[in-house]
Amino acid sequence: MTRNLILVAVLVSLSVGLFGFPDDGDETLALGSTTLHPIMNEFKAEYESEDPEFILSVTGGGSGQGVNSVAMGTADIGMTSREVRDIEQEAEPDLKSHVIGLDGLAIVVGSNAGVSDLTLDQVKGIYSGDINNWEEVGGNDAPIFVNTREAGSGTFDCFDRIVMDGAAIDFDNEVNSNGGMKGAVSGNPNAIGYVGFNFLGDDITAVSIVVDGEAVAPSKENVMDGSYPLHRDLILVTNGEPEGALKDFMEWTLSPAAQAIVEEAGYIPLP
Repeated sequence: MTRNLILVAVLVSLSVGLFGFPDDGDETLALGSTTLHPIMNEFKAEYESEDPEFILSVTGGGSGQGVNSVAMGTADIGMTSREVRDIEQEAEPDLKSHVIGLDGLAIVVGSNAGVSDLTLDQVKGIYSGDINNWEEVGGNDAPIFVNTREAGSGTFDCFDRIVMDGAAIDFDNEVNSNGGMKGAVSGNPNAIGYVGFNFLGDDITAVSIVVDGEAVAPSKENVMDGSYPLHRDLILVTNGEPEGALKDFMEWTLSPAAQAIVEEAGYIPLP
């Protein structure tokens, strides 16, 4: 190779680095909350069809691991279904949160519970161990089997913040995904648990939440009008403001096409 050709190759390489164009085989790694998996997998399929040079790899680990991986530089995008905590933001001031949608959290019960609605105080009483039988909340005479999520989960964080308000949880079983929670509750007639809206279906029963004497169903409409109290933001975290190809992707997540994917995946698009 002549000296001139070497110089051209170096300049091209530098320009790619400066302007953020991905090299062949480069991947953008999104890691974290299982709640966001259905969205991100659909984002991957749609965006890669529009930009074949952009390769998105989506994997789990929970919201906490998603935030930490971005902070440590081992992931490009952290998927989290909870807000970045103050201690995380203080440790890594450059962390940037990008809200891409909303989600509701549903309280789900087994087939033998015999209840169709609960107050948040009743749910807190069940999870703190003060209420142990479904009969105590108007249901059947049966012991309550309490399922919860792991502490690093964004779903747990939302439940803990809104329902428990700092009270300790007394549980029988811990699961590490929304899918695991759905299976644990549907497989035990006396169980209680909590899942994101998109995991609801005919095989699992979600109860309404009584607010000011009225039973409010877990629905997208009730989240959007503010009447349903259990909801959260769905967030993608980056280390600093995204640049280059990553910036293009993050801007696309707010487009009508991307927000339609959020809704189709069973979540709530941004207003």
